[in-house]
Amino acid sequence: MQNTNAKRFIFSAYANTVSAVLQEPAKAFLSDAPSAAIPTTGGLSSHSKENISLMIESHEVLRTGRVSTTVLAEQRGNNYVTLATSTVENLNILDVITADAIVSRIVSVFPADGNRLERCGSDDHPALFHLARSRFENLKIDGKLRECKLDRDFGSEDGFFVKECVVKPQRGSLFAEGCREFRIPHFGAIHAGQVDSYGGKVILTMLRVELGCPIVGTVSVCDASTNGGDG
Repeated sequence: MQNTNAKRFIFSAYANTVSAVLQEPAKAFLSDAPSAAIPTTGGLSSHSKENISLMIESHEVLRTGRVSTTVLAEQRGNNYVTLATSTVENLNILDVITADAIVSRIVSVFPADGNRLERCGSDDHPALFHLARSRFENLKIDGKLRECKLDRDFGSEDGFFVKECVVKPQRGSLFAEGCREFRIPHFGAIHAGQVDSYGGKVILTMLRVELGCPIVGTVSVCDASTNGGDG
């Protein structure tokens, strides 16, 4: 008889390319951009699309070239490995934000044998997270090229741990000071490389744009998240 109470690993990961929710001057949603997620048992999910556009009447709010998402989760040796990645090429938001490419990439490594990885403290979630190779390529904001340097805590090749029992989300940034937030008069606020973590989950949002006057709404570009735990 099968043991239905046997311990198993529960995977959790998703990736989204671009999303938009607008309130003014008219309500509008971007509903056809690719996203990917995996079942709790793991696996592979990948989607892509060419040339996305969001219009309000005759006014183009955003457009992209090719966009793609991939989520992969499986056991490799003594670790459960999860990858979530999202890529948006040739982004243009209201001719104020442009980029040749934006990549959001998270890898988490969870020990399958129950042992904690090296450097993992007693109150840390067991998974080691990596955000390396998440990046902007030729990002311009308000006509100015933005060179974003990685923050040493989140951008290190060595990866990082998060606290396991934190309920309230903890927010950081993939990038160093000077490339985390931009405020453009008569356009809105731009947040770059936001890293949110709680309960062992890590969410990376490469761009979150809070549009102000005259267009009001939120645009999110390249979201990715991974998590996992013994069930």
